[in-house]
Amino acid sequence: MLDALTITEEEAAGLSELAALDLAMARDFAARAQAETDPNTAADLARCYQRMARSYRQSLALKARLAREIAAAERDAPPPPRDEARIRARVTEVRAATRRVIWAEHDPDEGEDPDEDMPEICFDLLEQRLLTKARDDRFAEPPLDDHVLEMCAAIGLSTSLARRWRDLPDPPSDELGDEPHRQSSA
Repeated sequence: MLDALTITEEEAAGLSELAALDLAMARDFAARAQAETDPNTAADLARCYQRMARSYRQSLALKARLAREIAAAERDAPPPPRDEARIRARVTEVRAATRRVIWAEHDPDEGEDPDEDMPEICFDLLEQRLLTKARDDRFAEPPLDDHVLEMCAAIGLSTSLARRWRDLPDPPSDELGDEPHRQSSA
């Protein structure tokens, strides 16, 4: 059904161009009809104005209808098949990036965080959240930076650090450990 509704970008641009021309002509006929002193000519121009205004309204209505039908067809389309490899790869990417933010915010060597367990707690929260999020078949679709920002916000980390996660160092490998909960295969 979506294929029947799909129009090319050129066709969509053409429809927009037609609507713009209809509006311009309607304005022109309206101005000329209002300025005309001969009643018969003014009436002819007014009819032309009405036709162009109607054509303009129809073009707008068609654009709106197409947009609604395409949106409905996309909503009703079956979800894409689950791409396990891509989802696992995204989980790994989000995990690595978010761990950088956790470590930058809660580095125990900095002496700022009195709770030495905070990085561990955040790592655990990250794993729980990744397990939940990875159940979504479309998990790998949004941009990686969006995922990192969302994940950091969800576990209470600084969003300003999350925005610059690429510039942050990786946590020391001895801090990540090999515990199963740390290396879960979401």
